[in-house]
Amino acid sequence: MGIYECRLFGTDEEDISLAINTASLAGRNPLTHQFVSHVHLPSYLAPLALISSSPKYVVLLRSASVANYLAKMPPSTTYVSRETMQKVSNVLTWFINLICVVLLILGLTILKPKCTPVFEIHPSVVVAQDGSGQFTTVSAAVAAAPSHSRKPFGIFIKPGVYYENVRVPEEKTRLAFIGAGMGVTVISSNRSKTNISEDGAATLEIKGEGFVAIDLSLENSGDPTTGYTVSLANDADRTAFHGCSFKGHKGVVKAGQGSQFYGNSHIYGVVDVIWGNAAAVFQKCVLYAEKGEHQQPAGALTFQKRSSPLMKTGFVFHGCSVAAAPGSADQTLGSGSSAVFLARPGGPFSRVVFMECYLGGVLDPAAGWLSESLPPPTTVYLGEYNNGGPGTDFKKRITSAEAAQFTVRAFIEGDEWLPKTTVPHVSGFF
Repeated sequence: MGIYECRLFGTDEEDISLAINTASLAGRNPLTHQFVSHVHLPSYLAPLALISSSPKYVVLLRSASVANYLAKMPPSTTYVSRETMQKVSNVLTWFINLICVVLLILGLTILKPKCTPVFEIHPSVVVAQDGSGQFTTVSAAVAAAPSHSRKPFGIFIKPGVYYENVRVPEEKTRLAFIGAGMGVTVISSNRSKTNISEDGAATLEIKGEGFVAIDLSLENSGDPTTGYTVSLANDADRTAFHGCSFKGHKGVVKAGQGSQFYGNSHIYGVVDVIWGNAAAVFQKCVLYAEKGEHQQPAGALTFQKRSSPLMKTGFVFHGCSVAAAPGSADQTLGSGSSAVFLARPGGPFSRVVFMECYLGGVLDPAAGWLSESLPPPTTVYLGEYNNGGPGTDFKKRITSAEAAQFTVRAFIEGDEWLPKTTVPHVSGFF
């Protein structure tokens, strides 16, 4: 099992879905697909969509057979609806239509969909609550995994909500959790820090190097008045997450130590949402600021704990968005008692960088750092580069040379290890 990126041509999602579902039936394989990007074209440009050199849709497929079937399909008007084609009436578009028909008759491959694997770790075992897999709990599958493995050990977790606290000990290296989709495969718990450590309260605790997770959700619904409600406690080196969501209240994601990467994921929380002292890059993620009944007067998205200038640690947010949580009554929490801040210094040399991000009105742009009593130390580092949105503070802008130090390639040396995880990423700037 893998994740395949298919670049398809068409004018709307309905047309593309029809083609994909046709391929799914022909491939005799259940299909989960997700549109990750698209370009809408007016109907009169439909023929141009066919001969354009760039794809109009990028779709993620969870089926090798369907991806292969799509890739072998000849160019076809299946990708453009008849209704759209009937709307084309002027001479120019008629001429383009004629060219397209000629190309189709000749069987040229300019319109062929292209599918390439973007996540290709195959499961070794299956977890299913209905007993259709080898295990019914995630913890049991972890316990059965080999120790000190040098090869990925994939655990496919079927749809469902798994109520458990999962531990990945240090000897369980190169584990990969493969879910059925964000919000479809959910691991949930309700512990908070009450006579136990934050790690002990976490829904998922990771200490094994090389851990990878894709397409799943981690939640912690514990009582925030008793301490952090941690969904993920990650203290392992060279770990990667893609297409995951993390939900809690306080201290939702612990990026404790080592090099870590989070891509295309959603993170929900109120206070100290992401904390720890790892070298972590969050790329194309969405940070949702929530407003709960236990919320303190002001909340910070990050609590970075760098304690020495010699530490090569910090949190980098690259191409991310910061917004109020969906359904929130107040989409612009603004300033004052309900303000949301980018960071709270957890150490004298705390370091947090936002670059090429969209910072929404939920933030207070006047004060990126939140300090509970005294002003933050002058040694803390909060950098912004090429951001947009109402929450942007251009006074904290850093140069392109400074920002280059915080790319995936430079900051976590991602080019050395991320390709082995097969998790998609961008090494430099967008």
